[in-house]
Amino acid sequence: MTRLQTVGGLLVVLGLVYAVLYAGWLRSQRRHATAAIAAERKRTEDGSREAPALHDERAVQVVAEGTYVSTTTAASRLERVTVEGLGNRSRATLTVNRGNAAQLVRIERQGESTVVVPAARLLSVRRDRGMVGKFVGANRVLVIRWRTPEGDIYETGFLPRYKADVDKVESALWWHTAEASTDQDEPTELPDPPASEGKPSA
Repeated sequence: MTRLQTVGGLLVVLGLVYAVLYAGWLRSQRRHATAAIAAERKRTEDGSREAPALHDERAVQVVAEGTYVSTTTAASRLERVTVEGLGNRSRATLTVNRGNAAQLVRIERQGESTVVVPAARLLSVRRDRGMVGKFVGANRVLVIRWRTPEGDIYETGFLPRYKADVDKVESALWWHTAEASTDQDEPTELPDPPASEGKPSA
């Protein structure tokens, strides 16, 4: 076999490998397509990113700097969401907007699209040691679980820079979760009325 044939064979093999990887990436894109609803993709007419809207200071409840870890499927915490770069780790600022149900959770990521979770889609928030791509020694990673209109469930991780912000964000979000609503909506059991003594009067 000549050197030219060897090189040609290697190029064919590399082409097949890249084709398989690309096919896998496309399958992942289709599988996670519903998660794209969380990415804010507003653009100006010239194609550049639109400047984020200014927040009403009276509506801001909590602002925390930190690291956006990733977004994964709830079924598999090792399966990164590939659409809109939601699986990419980046520095970010998380804002909990009081009085703005459409943007209850807003995570502005450096170099990536902004992630927005409305109050109606928020399911739960919990602490964890980490998720795919980022693990820490203590339960400091906030994992936000949310649902798409199609019923698919995803989890988004955020690691606050300061430890005190973990409690603040978790407490602010808990009141809007499905668990909090369920607890508040549970009917209170009333005691049975005492049985009357003797026969009732005619």
